[in-house]
Amino acid sequence: MHEYSTAKGILETVLAVAVENKAKRITEVNLEIGMLTMLNPEQLEFSFHILSENTIAENAKLNTTKLPMNLNCRGCGYRGDISSDKIGESPDVIELLKCPRCGSTDTEVDEGRSCNIKNIRVDT
Repeated sequence: MHEYSTAKGILETVLAVAVENKAKRITEVNLEIGMLTMLNPEQLEFSFHILSENTIAENAKLNTTKLPMNLNCRGCGYRGDISSDKIGESPDVIELLKCPRCGSTDTEVDEGRSCNIKNIRVDT
């Protein structure tokens, strides 16, 4: 369950930023999660709320935005996203990384592997 360790890292980061900026309370955390992280937003939120108990982030709202997976094909030059439907239906990573235009596996993932803290809201 990598949601727990990811939530822990997010919490540590937002707490450090909040303390550095003399915030009294963190009210909201906004995340961008790439499709290939395979993070479950509900499990991530649950872990975050458990870990944030008795901190200035307790009861903070955790918002997530899913980012698509973008693929570049070295074979035909295709650049574009892979639909979330395809990601959900195929547990085989090789199938996900095939070019939707020419079927080549000579591809490179351009986006979709990151989990970023977009911003936080605090009370000062």
